[in-house]
Amino acid sequence: MRNELGKLNFEGIVSKNAQAPYRSDRNEGWLKIKTVQKGRFPVIGFVKDPTGVAALYLGKARRERPGLYGKVGTGWSRTVSSQIRKQLDTVVSPRFKLTRPIKKPKAVWVEPSFVADVEYRDITAEGLLRQSSFKGLFRKAESSRENLIRLVSVIA
Repeated sequence: MRNELGKLNFEGIVSKNAQAPYRSDRNEGWLKIKTVQKGRFPVIGFVKDPTGVAALYLGKARRERPGLYGKVGTGWSRTVSSQIRKQLDTVVSPRFKLTRPIKKPKAVWVEPSFVADVEYRDITAEGLLRQSSFKGLFRKAESSRENLIRLVSVIA
């Protein structure tokens, strides 16, 4: 049911414990069950951390220049963060351009050779991911866009 709610762009559903009496205030008898959406987005940059990455910039596919879906800055341990950094340091690109410039970018731009597996709650009116969480990193294989090699994964 949650998958269907996500497809309809619902944030979630509110339910009441059938055994609890009806009360209109907030109490433990009411539950909000949130939908979680999942997606894979090209990694187009990262914010440095002393031991790894603090955040990943996620891109949108565009013909001329890629756009921005936002950042993901949670969902990994320090060990995973350093593994991500080692992979991304191999594809750093000093001349990366977006369709719209970012205010105060702290990014190190990379070629979009990696794809991040991300869970998020919604996409904002500005087209950015809301409440995103990292779940894994893949390298795009040269032979096919759909052929991905898992490099880093996080167990939720």
